[in-house]
Amino acid sequence: MMFRSPFTALFLTALLAAADRAGAQAVGAQAVQDPASIGAAAEDFVRREIPAGVRRGALVRVANLDDRLRLARCETPLRVNWSPGAAPTARTSVVVACAGAANWRLHVPVSIRSRIDVLVLKAPATRGRSLVPADVTPRTIEVAGLAHLYIRTPQEFVGRHLSRPAPAGVPLSTGWFVADKIVKRGQAVTLVALADGIRIRAPGRALGDAAAQERVRVQNLSSLKVVEGVVENGTEVRVTP
Repeated sequence: MMFRSPFTALFLTALLAAADRAGAQAVGAQAVQDPASIGAAAEDFVRREIPAGVRRGALVRVANLDDRLRLARCETPLRVNWSPGAAPTARTSVVVACAGAANWRLHVPVSIRSRIDVLVLKAPATRGRSLVPADVTPRTIEVAGLAHLYIRTPQEFVGRHLSRPAPAGVPLSTGWFVADKIVKRGQAVTLVALADGIRIRAPGRALGDAAAQERVRVQNLSSLKVVEGVVENGTEVRVTP
């Protein structure tokens, strides 16, 4: 019979305990969901949800998940959906869930930014000015979210003018522009009404300024009655009989 000293027995016990801990750690590491896979699933989902027309310039950033996160490894593909009330906005959130035996859910914060081509003024412009293509130059910027709040082509400011002074080098905002008034107070216009499929016309005089599709009061010069209509173009106002 082999004799074992107390020291040898103690050493073997410690060695076996260490081996058990290492094995448990190895098994535990294999059974934990990698946080990086959760972040990747969230990012892929948000990218797919962004409209195709603006997806190319979108920058999706998922919040860093704690490396100490210990969620059981999901044996089925992760499921991702918007958090209640969430949408593809600048700051949003999704729910990543495991529908397998692990059965867990995690809210993941996500931010969205976009790189877009905008127009900036070459020189400062005053309030009330109407711009022409020669006044602007293109620039690429990064903005929060997917909202298109900036002028991106010269066609967008045609028929509009600045409602405020605009500095040079700053992206032109759509909110800085208002539609030109194409009908002016005292101007002769034609009142147009549609009755039983027949267009009825009458001469009128505008009693105010208005842009296209805005409402304006007009006096019917035939009946002298004052009516309200919608500006169709620079000479016609549509009224309801």
